[in-house]
Amino acid sequence: MTKKVLIAGAGIAGLAAAASFRSFGWEVDVYERSPEPREIGAGIYIKENSFEILDHLGLSEELMDKGVRLHTARIIDEDKTVVVSRDVSSERLVVTLRSDLQQALRRKAEELGARLHTNAHVVGAGADGTLRFADGTTAQGDLVIGADGLHSKVRDSLDLMRVRYSLGDGATRVLVPRDPQEAPMSTEHWSGQCRVGVAPASADYTYMFIIGPERDRRATRVPLDVSYWSRLFPHLRHYFELVTPELSVHHRHSVVHCESWHKGSVAIIGDAAHAQPPNLGQGAGVSIAAAWELAETATLFDDVREALDIWETSSRPRIDMVQRLTTAYDVLNYKWPRPLTPLRSKLFSAVSKSPLLGSRWEFYWRGGAVAPYAEGDRERLGLTGPDAGAGAASAEPAGEPDPAGVSAPVSAPAEESRSGA
Repeated sequence: MTKKVLIAGAGIAGLAAAASFRSFGWEVDVYERSPEPREIGAGIYIKENSFEILDHLGLSEELMDKGVRLHTARIIDEDKTVVVSRDVSSERLVVTLRSDLQQALRRKAEELGARLHTNAHVVGAGADGTLRFADGTTAQGDLVIGADGLHSKVRDSLDLMRVRYSLGDGATRVLVPRDPQEAPMSTEHWSGQCRVGVAPASADYTYMFIIGPERDRRATRVPLDVSYWSRLFPHLRHYFELVTPELSVHHRHSVVHCESWHKGSVAIIGDAAHAQPPNLGQGAGVSIAAAWELAETATLFDDVREALDIWETSSRPRIDMVQRLTTAYDVLNYKWPRPLTPLRSKLFSAVSKSPLLGSRWEFYWRGGAVAPYAEGDRERLGLTGPDAGAGAASAEPAGEPDPAGVSAPVSAPAEESRSGA
């Protein structure tokens, strides 16, 4: 007998879950409160942990073609010092338009047979697999998934949240016209408590994330305060002058910690379960991976409630660590005293160059995916099979850390949709 899953929310997390469960043969209904699912955002970084799932769904090539595959990720501080410069050409790190990722997942889910219901306002769920709507109606499934964002009704109706809080900074995400000469690299610029990231996202657009303290109203203004940001980053004025309100969105960084990600026959994913600041570019990435792992586990085990427990035990430690690291990076940057900024650069440079710490950070920067084998690695190690580069398993790296591992946080703000990601 075919099992049925009900999904609240048609953001990236919900649509990834829909496509994943249909891939395993489940009957899938997705409920979205807006008239039309849409992503309110600019660009997004896609890394190896996401590509492993996108490979399964047959979407990797399309998204790599639409986006820009980066070869370098770096950080430059206010003293014009290159704090970190990392060669990422051996792994898949792609920046693309967030709407392209969301639409690709939606199309795949619907092609596989998922049903999308719009104008469906979910107000809660029951541990027995019931989904409740604002008009008083209900729906019943073998499994309910709450992918309904930061202010999740599914999560809160089951009292799963431990705490939700806002951090002291936020990001304005924008798209600006791309310079044809712009290299395929991501650069994060530092100036005191403010940061600006720049990376090409398509043939036509460059993605920027502009991060500053929420207490400073000029830092959070939309339309962008060009004079304010140009004083902090004079070398980026030409980018700031291209920013338009229509392609800008600002959100304060938030964090969600839950007692559990499941109760009875209900699970939560995405911002509903593990909202995090976007410094590691993994808000959507870990959600896509969690959605596939949930579908896989729920299919392997006949008892849904047992499967949810196994899924959380397996997936949560990795995602929790990503959340802790990206939050720590956020707090360190906006609370670091301005007179001591040279020490910050030395600290991050030292971490990136440490064979042990650098490789560990890099592992979680990829969302808990081991580094793919670069060209020639198999021959050097005497292993059979083709050279990799097509994906990496979500597992702890084994053996000695890569002595050349130079890793650093590459900020990649991930915007939540109305239904959450």
